[in-house]
Amino acid sequence: MIPFPQGIHRLADEKSLPRSILAALPRTYAIIFYSTDVRFGWAMLGLSLLVPWVGVAGLAGVVAAACLAWILQVDRGWIRTGFALFNPLLACSAMVLAGRLSGWSSTVIVMLWAAAVVCSLLLTVGMQGWIGSRVGLSVQSLPAVIVVCLLHFTGVGSGGQGLAVATAAVGPADLLAMPDVLRGFFQAFAAMVFQASAATGILVYVALVLSSPLGALMATLGYVAGAATLYMLGLPLGAAGTAWCGYDFLLAGVALGAGYQVPNRASLLLAVAGAGLTALVAVALSVWLGCFGLGPGAMPYNLVVLGAMAALRLLPRPAGLIASPWTTLQPEASVRLVQIAALRFPDFYQAAVCLPGVGERVVTQGFDGPLTHRGLWRHALDFEVPGGAGSWNADSGDLRDYRIFETPVYCPVAGLVVAVENHVPDNPVGHNNPEANWGNHVIVRADPGFHVMLAHFLQGSVAVTVGHRVREGAYLGNCGNSGRSPVPHLHVHVQAGPQPGAATLPFVLKHFIERDAAGGEETYRLSGVPKQGALVRPAVPSAALYGCFSGWLPGTYVFKNGGASEEVVVDFDETGRYRLESSLRRERLSLFLAEGVLYADPFEGGSSGVLAMLAILLARVPCLAEPGVVWHEVVAAAPFWHGGKRVLHDLFDPFLAVAVLHYRYAVVAAGDGFVLTAELAPADQALCRTAPKRLQAAIHGRSAIERIDGETCGGRQIRILLENRK
Repeated sequence: MIPFPQGIHRLADEKSLPRSILAALPRTYAIIFYSTDVRFGWAMLGLSLLVPWVGVAGLAGVVAAACLAWILQVDRGWIRTGFALFNPLLACSAMVLAGRLSGWSSTVIVMLWAAAVVCSLLLTVGMQGWIGSRVGLSVQSLPAVIVVCLLHFTGVGSGGQGLAVATAAVGPADLLAMPDVLRGFFQAFAAMVFQASAATGILVYVALVLSSPLGALMATLGYVAGAATLYMLGLPLGAAGTAWCGYDFLLAGVALGAGYQVPNRASLLLAVAGAGLTALVAVALSVWLGCFGLGPGAMPYNLVVLGAMAALRLLPRPAGLIASPWTTLQPEASVRLVQIAALRFPDFYQAAVCLPGVGERVVTQGFDGPLTHRGLWRHALDFEVPGGAGSWNADSGDLRDYRIFETPVYCPVAGLVVAVENHVPDNPVGHNNPEANWGNHVIVRADPGFHVMLAHFLQGSVAVTVGHRVREGAYLGNCGNSGRSPVPHLHVHVQAGPQPGAATLPFVLKHFIERDAAGGEETYRLSGVPKQGALVRPAVPSAALYGCFSGWLPGTYVFKNGGASEEVVVDFDETGRYRLESSLRRERLSLFLAEGVLYADPFEGGSSGVLAMLAILLARVPCLAEPGVVWHEVVAAAPFWHGGKRVLHDLFDPFLAVAVLHYRYAVVAAGDGFVLTAELAPADQALCRTAPKRLQAAIHGRSAIERIDGETCGGRQIRILLENRK
C-alpha cells in the first residue's frame, strides 16, 4: 500500500539524512507494488539495476529527491516511508529511458532528469495537500505521469525525436522460450522496473509472491481481466498486445484488491472490474495521447483507481468492501487484523452499557421477552435479585421480600440527564399502573449519542434532575415497583430519542461476569446480551493488577528464552499504547489499556520468541484477579504456520475464514503478585505443533511479566525468565 502521509515521524525524530535515505530506499521501491516489505523493496532495487543506465538514474533520483526534501523540511515521515520519493523514482527512470530511446543528447537527458527530481517532488507535496484534504487518498504516481508528459515535450522541443510510447521497457535479450501470452504477462511485471525481459518479470513476480501472496494474486487477476478486455475489443493478446499497458492492469488489481481495500471476496471482484475498466481507459487515452506522440503510460490506472476510491469514499457502506485502515502492514496482516477483530469484538459498533447495580442479578425478561418486550420495545432487559424467600419468582405479597426492592441503581453510562419522573406511587405486589407505564424513570443521553432509560424507580428516590451531568457508576436512585410493574424489578433499554416510549435500539452489556447456574463457573464477558434466566454481575476491577500493567516501566528487558538471551524494548507511542520490540528477532507487539482491560494486537512475528508468548498471554486481560473467573479469547494462528502451510493460509483465509487458536484464561493473586494462565482448547491442539498448549506467567510490580512457563502442542518446554531490566 502506498503509505498515506500521517506525520508518524516528527522533524525532531530523525536528525541523520544518510539514515533517512537508507531507511527510505527499500520502502520507495516496495511502494511500486503497494507493499511495505523492506526485503521486497531491496529486491526491486536490485532488479532495477539489471539495466544500469535506467536503474542508476532512478536510484540517483531517489537520493537527490531525499536531499531536496530534507532541505525543504518536508515531513521526515514522508521521506523515511518513501512516500515523497516514489514519484521522483518513476519520473527520473522514465525520463532517462525516454531520452535514450529517443536519441536526445546527454545534456538534455541530464537537464530533464534534474527537472524530474524537482518537479515530481514538489508536485507530490502540492497535489497531496489538495487530493488528501478532499478525498483522503494518496496521489499515487499521478505527479510522475504529469511530469513525464510535460518533460517529454521539452525533449522533443530540444530537437530530439518523440516516442509513441515514451516509457517502453527495455532490457537484455530475452532468450526464454514460453507462450507469447505468458511472455506478455511477465513483461508487464518487468515493466515495473522499466525493463522488457520476461526473465526479469519472472524474478519480479517470484519476489512479489514471496513477499505477499495476496498481492501477487490480485496483480495476476488484474492482468488477466485487463488482457481479456483488450481481447474482447479485438486487440491481440501476448507481448505485442499488452506491452504498452499491461502494467496498468496489474497495478489496478493490486491497488483495488489489496492496497486500499482489505482483501476479501468483494475486493477481489473490485480488482477484476477495475482492471477491466483500466483497459477501456487505456485504449481511449492511447488514441488521444497518440496525437501528441505519447502513450498512456500509468495514466489509466491512476485515473481509474483514484476515481473508484473517491466514489467509494462517498458511499456510506459499500457492499462487502472494507477500507484498509493500516498503511504500514502487508495485505495478509491487514486482513487478519480485520477478521480477528470481528471475532474478538463482535459488538464493537453496538451501544454498550454497564450493569446498573452491584451484586448478582438475574435477567427475568430479555430481548423479545414474552411479556412486555415486544414490537418497538423488544430490545430491553429486566433485572431482579435471585435467591431467598423474596426471589424473583417468589409468591410473597410484601415488596420488601423482593431483594431488589430499594437497592441502589447506578448510572450505566456517562452522559447528561434529559428526563426524570419521580412522583409515581409504587404498586402493591401483583398490581400494575398502565397509565404511568414507565413509572418513575431516568433517561440519560450517553456521550456516544444514544439514550438510556432506567424505569420503575422507588417513588421519591431519584437523586438526579434534568440537566445533571452524570458519570458512569453515579448513584441515580433506588429500585421500586412503580408503573407497569407487578413485582419490583429494574427495566433498562436503549433508545434513539429522549422521549419516554421511544422505540428501543439493540444494545449490549459490557464488562460483566456470567455465572453458569448448573456448573457454577463464572465467565467474564467483554460484551454481550444475556439470555433470560442468566445470572450476571458487574466485573469489579483489581487495582493491584491494573497497577502492574499501567505502571509497566519503559526500558530494555533482558529475558532468558531457553538457552539464549532476548532483549525486549518497552516504550510508549504518542497515544499511550505500549510498543514492545525484540532487538534479537526484529519483531513488534502493541498493547493498550482500555476500561481496565489490557489488550494485545494480533502478532505477526515468529513462533518461539518472547513477544509470541506475550501476544497469547496478554491478548485480553481484564484486571479482575477473582478466583474462579475465566474468560476466552482468540489469537492468530499465522505465527505458528510455516512454509507452504503459511502461504496457503495467507492466500485463502481472506476468502474463507481466518485461522485462529482459542484460549481459556484465568488470573489469581499469588503473594504480592499474580499468576496468569492460558490453556489452548483441546480441539485446536492438533492444528499447530509449535503453538503453546499451556502458558503460565508470573506478574509482579512495575516489571509486569517476570516469568513464563509452558509447553507447546509438540511437547517442547517453554521457560522464559526476566534476567535484567536496563
